[in-house]
Amino acid sequence: MAAATALAAATLLALTACGSSGGRPDVPTRVPATPVAGPGSAQAPAGDVIVGTADVQALAVAGGDGDGDGLLAVQSAAPSSIAVYAVDAPADPRRVIEVPDDAAPMTRVADADGRPAPPVVLVPAPGALLRVDLATGATDTAHIDGDAISATGLPGGGYAVGTADGTVYILGDDLSVDRTVTGFVSADSLAASGDALLVLDAHQTSLTEVDPATGEHGAALRVGKGATRIVSDGYGRVIALDTDGGQMLVYGLDPLINRQLAPIGASPAALAADPARGLVWVTFTGTDEVAAFDLSTGEPVEKHRYPTVAFPTSVAVGADGAVYVGSGRDGGVARISPEQIR
Repeated sequence: MAAATALAAATLLALTACGSSGGRPDVPTRVPATPVAGPGSAQAPAGDVIVGTADVQALAVAGGDGDGDGLLAVQSAAPSSIAVYAVDAPADPRRVIEVPDDAAPMTRVADADGRPAPPVVLVPAPGALLRVDLATGATDTAHIDGDAISATGLPGGGYAVGTADGTVYILGDDLSVDRTVTGFVSADSLAASGDALLVLDAHQTSLTEVDPATGEHGAALRVGKGATRIVSDGYGRVIALDTDGGQMLVYGLDPLINRQLAPIGASPAALAADPARGLVWVTFTGTDEVAAFDLSTGEPVEKHRYPTVAFPTSVAVGADGAVYVGSGRDGGVARISPEQIR
């Protein structure tokens, strides 16, 4: 941990200007990392393939803790839509919700302060953010400038939306724009923890803390060789995947500091937190696997690893601990039940 802390301090970036200073920064950039395909797995996917959708963009699970009202949402690119299934009867969708062409992967609005969140997902799209109620299909739209590519709910209410040109919009509960935050090349992934909003800029492979109440930038750190995704784990930590470097990085807040770093596998692509069990699940396109890590000991400790669908680029965890993995090709969606996770 001391080595990780020293590394974090050594790579502190000079990106602490006020968020309202305007425009993209004139800084060195790289082509954002993307997951790469490996030789594949000779083993059949663990669990059961329950949905045959091809080219899965994102997954979201709401409910599913044994009360019979769990929903599985599967976003696909062709046609651009979200199919909503009952988790206990996924043969046919309850409804199919159309979303704009070129929509980015959806994000589920997370539970807050121990209170279950409604079954709502946020869908970034060109010029818009969609708020979709999976239970009813009702959709509200916020119109913004630029191509939205990331979104998250904020613990205090409202939402944050990131665009391909590096602008972050802070929205109220009514989807009106409260403020804009600039100073990024791109805002590729967002996560909220406590009072802070974290912004991953894949062109700089950097993580920056933002105060959503004021729009001001806080500290910023370099994130590995080519980071692609971040998520809050429900324990005051933010987890980042370094897809190019095959690493997981764990950040503490107040102050922003890199507390854990470990190699975890070839081309990590997607991650989902399971706060109830203290695990973070990660997919690997380099080996067509999904693995779970425990972060409670001070370094990521692998607890489970299973073969899964081809080119797994999305993952979600149900309230009952079931894990859902989506194929970015033609492998469909696999479900690994809690009974199978030992």
